[in-house]
Amino acid sequence: MSPQPAHPARRSLLGAGLALPLLPALTGCGQPARPTPPPSATTGPTGRPAPPTGRPGIPVTRSVAARGELTAVQRSPVPLVFVALSWRGPERGPRIRFDGRPDGTSGWLPVRAGCPCGGDTAPDGVRHALVPAGGARSYQVGHPPGVDLLTAVGVDTVHGPVPAPTAPSTAPPPPRRAAPDAFRRPAGPSGGDLDALGVITRADWGADETKAVATRVFAPARAVTVHHTVTANRDPDPAATIRAIFELHAVRNGWGDIGYHFLVDGEGRVYEGRASGDDGPPGHNSANEVVTAFHTGGFNTGNIGVALLGDLDKAPPTPAARRALTRLAAALTDRHALDPLRPLAYTASSGRVRRLPSAVNGHGLWTPTACPGARLDIPALRRDLARLPAR
Repeated sequence: MSPQPAHPARRSLLGAGLALPLLPALTGCGQPARPTPPPSATTGPTGRPAPPTGRPGIPVTRSVAARGELTAVQRSPVPLVFVALSWRGPERGPRIRFDGRPDGTSGWLPVRAGCPCGGDTAPDGVRHALVPAGGARSYQVGHPPGVDLLTAVGVDTVHGPVPAPTAPSTAPPPPRRAAPDAFRRPAGPSGGDLDALGVITRADWGADETKAVATRVFAPARAVTVHHTVTANRDPDPAATIRAIFELHAVRNGWGDIGYHFLVDGEGRVYEGRASGDDGPPGHNSANEVVTAFHTGGFNTGNIGVALLGDLDKAPPTPAARRALTRLAAALTDRHALDPLRPLAYTASSGRVRRLPSAVNGHGLWTPTACPGARLDIPALRRDLARLPAR
C-alpha cells in the first residue's frame, strides 16, 4: 500500500471461521475516547498479542493497537476480523483499505459511525466504528481535513488460541436464585418470561470475564430502548461479532463491560449482555432491579438496552429478529409493568427530563441519533406489544 495523505437454555454459536463481506460503514459508540492505550492484557510490549485468558472451547479475543502514525500502513501478526476506529469530526469521516486478505486487497472504503451508545457523561463528539477486516494482515486509514483520527485497533475474535476444557468440578453448582414470586411470570401467548426465551449466556458467546471490571449498580426498570449495532446483516458468526463489541466497549472504550443488556441476531437468538450476577435472570438482580449499562448516554439508569445485530438503515430486521425483539420486549414490559402506549416522563440522575411517547422507544428519541435505523418501526412494535394477551 502507498501512504495516504492527510439462565437457561444455552446454545454455543461458535463457528470455525468468519468470512465477512466488506461493508462501507459499521458500528460506533460515543464515549470519550482515550489515546492509543499502552500495552495491555491483549497487546504485549512489542505490539503483538500477549498470552491472554479466555473461555474453554472459544477462541481468545486478541487486539493489536496501531503503532506510530495512525495513517501509516499497520501490519498485524494475526489475521484481523475487525478494525475499531475512533475519531472526532463528521459521521462519515475516515476511510480504510485492507491488504493480506484471503480475497485480495480492497480499495478505499468509507467508514460511517453508528449507534452512539455511552455512559452518563456529556457527549464530546467522539465517534467509533467497528469495521469488518475479513482476515486482513494489514490496513491503512485515511481521512480528509476536519477529521481528527484518535485510535485504530485491530481485533481478532476467531483465529486465536482455544483454551483447553477444564476438568468438570464434582461440586454441585451454586443455585441461580429466581426473582421473587411477585415478579415471576409464566410462559404465555405474549412470549413468556426471560427464562422462556433461551437467552444465550455470556459464557456461551465467549465473554472474557477477566475484562468485565465494571462496578454493578442496579435500579428499578423504567424504560426499554432499542438500538442497532450497525454491523453486518446476515452475519455468519454473531457470537464473534458480539465478542468484538465487548472488546470495543469493555476494553477500548474503558467501560468495563458491553454496553447493552441484550442483543438479538438475525436468526432470532437472544444473547445476554451486561453482567448482572447469578442471583436473578439476565440483566437483573434478585430484587428484580436492572443493572445499569452504557447504551443511552445520560439516560442509562433503569433503562434496558436491546441491540439488534445488523444495519437497519440498509435492511429491515429479519422476521426472526423482529419476532424475538417482540417476545423480549413483551417479557421485559410484563416483568416491570411498563405500558408500551403510555407516555413516559424520565428524570435522569443529572436532573434532565425526557418526555417520551412510551416506555418502549428507539435510541433516537433519547439523544440525537438515527439509531436504531430507518427500517425498524418502533411505533409498530409498541402496537404489537399492546395487542398481546395480558398475563
